Amino acid sequence: MDVKELLKFVDESMFAKTGKRLNDLQRQVIEGALNHRKYVDIAESFEKSEGHVKDTGYELLQILSEIFEEPVKKGNLKSVLERQRSNVTVNVGDGNVGNFGHINNCVNFNSDRLSPKPNQVPLEKTDTLQEKQIAKINKLRDRGLNDEEIAELLEIPLESITAINLEESA
Repeated sequence: MDVKELLKFVDESMFAKTGKRLNDLQRQVIEGALNHRKYVDIAESFEKSEGHVKDTGYELLQILSEIFEEPVKKGNLKSVLERQRSNVTVNVGDGNVGNFGHINNCVNFNSDRLSPKPNQVPLEKTDTLQEKQIAKINKLRDRGLNDEEIAELLEIPLESITAINLEESA
């Protein structure tokens, strides 16, 4: 997995849990840790003191430990991120939460519900609920799922998912 993908995953995970994005120094600390760089080297390239970079790194690793619910250290950062990235948790907003590893083996999390029929309105009717459902779809897209995977996960016809894509680009 490349560093850019992992940085994006960390940024999105952090935003999802804290509402905050990674700042430039935090990004440098993660990138440096993933490339086995020492804090002193990161500090020099970022023109900050080693102590400041260490403090930032320590705080960041604590935040990531809380987000991923497992200890995150500089030495295990890459393996934790790879494991967490391949074990994404999806909350579909209706109280159902599903974990899945490889998207290709996606599981039907709402198996107790009937699948939408072709003539049914696939998205919930009220504007607020529909906006929430569109937001869910966009979050799943941000996590790297394609429209077919989202349709399967949310049990919404593929045409509805692609229609949302067309509406947004218009």
